[in-house]
Amino acid sequence: MSGSKRTTLVVFILLISGVILSAAPDLQNSPDVTNINDFRTDRVAFHYIQLIDKEGKALPERNLNRDTSEATLLIIDRGQLTLLKDGFDDPAQVKEKEKDYLNKIYKFTRLKDLEQEYYKLPESERTKPSSKTEPNQAETNKSNTTAVPSVEPEEKNKEFDLLLKYDDELLKSYAAEKAAYAEYVRTERIYGKDSPKTSSLRARFEELKAKTQERKKFLLGFLHNTSVDSNPYPGDRKEQIFYTNHSNGAPDFYLHSTTPREVDGLMKGEEEVGKKYGQLFKTAVDRLIDSQIDKLYYYIWNRDMTNTRIKVDRFLKGKKVTVVTGDSTVYTMIDKEGDGITESFFVDSPGLKFSWGKEVPNIISISNCTDQTILAKIKALGDDVSSGRIPKKVDKLDLAIPEEQILLELKPLLKNL
Repeated sequence: MSGSKRTTLVVFILLISGVILSAAPDLQNSPDVTNINDFRTDRVAFHYIQLIDKEGKALPERNLNRDTSEATLLIIDRGQLTLLKDGFDDPAQVKEKEKDYLNKIYKFTRLKDLEQEYYKLPESERTKPSSKTEPNQAETNKSNTTAVPSVEPEEKNKEFDLLLKYDDELLKSYAAEKAAYAEYVRTERIYGKDSPKTSSLRARFEELKAKTQERKKFLLGFLHNTSVDSNPYPGDRKEQIFYTNHSNGAPDFYLHSTTPREVDGLMKGEEEVGKKYGQLFKTAVDRLIDSQIDKLYYYIWNRDMTNTRIKVDRFLKGKKVTVVTGDSTVYTMIDKEGDGITESFFVDSPGLKFSWGKEVPNIISISNCTDQTILAKIKALGDDVSSGRIPKKVDKLDLAIPEEQILLELKPLLKNL
């Protein structure tokens, strides 16, 4: 397979991988003004994802195109949307990091292809490495290498054509050199070789030619002294970390919308957002989780009367506990390590039209939690429910939409949204 075909294949695979990953439904899909399908019903919802290990590295099972550490509080009050995010990464910065990586992998691939193709050239067509020069330097085997530099563009041959084929920087420099030479020759013919304009254009041409020669020397030096360090592999796509801002319990992004799909208020930065809305974020998340746990306890305590069903399945090293309550709300608790700690807690109401993504729980979606405040509430849930232990007896429960009650309690904190 030729070098160009291999490069095309690499790019094609990267593109296909991105399409597959972006098309797959996953729990990293967080609420955003563009994906929320219903602004009419007042509610509170919470999304949390943590796919970072103890060393700060992203876990391999993540969706590469979405944030690996982010918590989002969603509030719809009187038809107006507010999003508070913790661990928010600016998409523009993420895109720049990804662009930088793709540029590195592209250059790595092109140099590897150049290396393979170069030594297919007959030895007579290749520049001999110089024993007198430093690494990454080379000298040609032509008899005129010590002569005065030519005032014409680089003479093309099979070796130089190959370098141009695989190195964009050299190609760009050589194209500029040729264009400058053409302008210099045309000016000399009109104004003479001693005119200031001709001298200026000649200096410009010589400057670009020197740049071309410098890049050519670098490439030949690389080919004559190839090693792992001379063309380091930038790493697989899945090893790259483009989302570097991790959730820490304090919001750093605020968005307010009075009309679906339009943004009326936007604020970024933990210092500003956290100071103004940190208390609202913490209070609302605590209250939402507590209210749903109370509801879960109520239905389990009255499971015969409410037709509540409990199912326990093996999951990785641990277990998954699923509870379907009498009103069809689905509670899922996952202990993936088998250490008795529930890391993931989901609350989904299939009867609600409201959602921010297919197959993503639409009330609470907490995945791989490491937040100690949240863990204190949910870590024993899976074991308690699966073993029949209900640590809190809830005899009575207002079965009206709990989100509405939470919004009433949050009224003092909602006035500045």
